[in-house]
This record gives sequence, C-alpha cells and structure tokens, in this order.
Amino acid sequence: MSSTSNESLDTVEMVMVFEEVFGVVLPLDGTQRVTTRDGTVDWLVTHLSNQRPNRQAAALLKRLAQSRQNPELARDLNGPWRREQVLAILGEILK
Repeated sequence: MSSTSNESLDTVEMVMVFEEVFGVVLPLDGTQRVTTRDGTVDWLVTHLSNQRPNRQAAALLKRLAQSRQNPELARDLNGPWRREQVLAILGEILK
C-alpha cells in the first residue's frame, strides 16, 4: 500500500473517530469544509452548542481530566459541550 493510501486511510479513520465521539458528521466538501484545527473546533462548537457529550465522550473527558489533572474537563457533563472539552478531545484524537 502506498503512503498516500495509508494517509487517506488514516484520515478516514480519524474522521470516523471524530464523528463517533462528537456525534456529528463532519463536512468534507462543499462550503462548510473544515481544513484547520481552529476551523474544526469552531465548527464543532457551533454544531454542538445545544448537545451534551455522549457516553463515550464523557468517559474520555473524565479520563483526560484525571490524566491532565484538570477537573474542569469533566465538570457539568450533563450540560452542553464547552470549547475546552472539544479542544481536549480533538487534541487526544490528533495525537
């Protein structure tokens, strides 16, 4: 398999993880396409503004809060997503 094929597969897998954790479908083409980390965060924050983290995301946020010694990440998981939560998960996925 070529490196281009591996990179494409990695991108597809990463998008699938994003969509599973955040519960949204990321735009990959058209006018809403997001191409930067900040653009992705802004898009997610906007589209998640009335949603709360799902079970998978809440569990990940709890683990991140503990490992990073940042309890704010796990605060109010029954409320809507906060930017710092989106950033923490995005950073974890992109590692």
